Amino acid sequence: MNDSLYLGFDGGATKTAGVALNREKEILTESVGESANFQIIGVERASEHILQVTEKMLEKLGADFSRIQSMFLGLAGAGRPDDANRMRAAFIELLSKKSLPIPGVGVGSDAIAALEGAFRGKPGMILISGTGSILFAKDKANSIHRIGGWGRFIGDEGSGYAIGRACLVAVARAFDGRGKETMMTRLLREKKNIMDAQSMVVEVYQKNFDIASAAPVTLEAAENGDETAIDIIAESARQLSDHVRAVINKLKEPLPLVLIGSILTKSNPLSRKFLQIIAEDFPEIGVQPAESSPAVGAALLAFKIEEAK
Repeated sequence: MNDSLYLGFDGGATKTAGVALNREKEILTESVGESANFQIIGVERASEHILQVTEKMLEKLGADFSRIQSMFLGLAGAGRPDDANRMRAAFIELLSKKSLPIPGVGVGSDAIAALEGAFRGKPGMILISGTGSILFAKDKANSIHRIGGWGRFIGDEGSGYAIGRACLVAVARAFDGRGKETMMTRLLREKKNIMDAQSMVVEVYQKNFDIASAAPVTLEAAENGDETAIDIIAESARQLSDHVRAVINKLKEPLPLVLIGSILTKSNPLSRKFLQIIAEDFPEIGVQPAESSPAVGAALLAFKIEEAK
């Protein structure tokens, strides 16, 4: 069928991006809708939001649901098979209730979709540093390797959360006199209304302070020469480079690298230090921009659903 459609979705906490490809893997249309983070809003609402994005794209194309050959939902929180299966079942149930044709449906993590899109299905690795941190790699045998992603309690080194926590620890030590004075104390006062030790305790333990929101304070202080912040950033860059080192040691071969997340993609003390380490320790690794979006990556994974039939 030359008019078959292959749909991909990148669903996170704030929005869901959808894309439709034809059999030649060309982008026909794209659309954006509400969040599909089912771990937060539930599988029923997430399914509704994905269907709404689907309907927007079909309307743009003047197409009906029967043209959809397969679709892949790349969703935050769908990394574990049980969660992915739960979400898939809810989406298929919604299609059934609405008497819509049920195409091949796959569900997986948004990171896997990002990996597929970054290299258009070719081998490579993505390093993500947002609130958390994780690396995914796809080798020449199409095997997927995961490094990190252990969560904020026992992992997520080099992430916004880890950097923010290190900032708060350094300022707490400065308040006590156990650590050096740091510019981060003044920046927290100006930007986060943390005036002293007492207000820090209230913000962190009573007001559910967003720990990761202190990461920009650390980056700003490091940019302005604060020694404590520079040390935090240098250690964070080293820890992120350890993700790359670990997968290269496993695979025994270099792979191209795409960076994801504003901490790594924007020019700042951490991204510059990280790129310096990669250039010095892994000169054979090329750091490049993503070839396609995670939504396109999800649509490419939709082709594999058809191939597996």
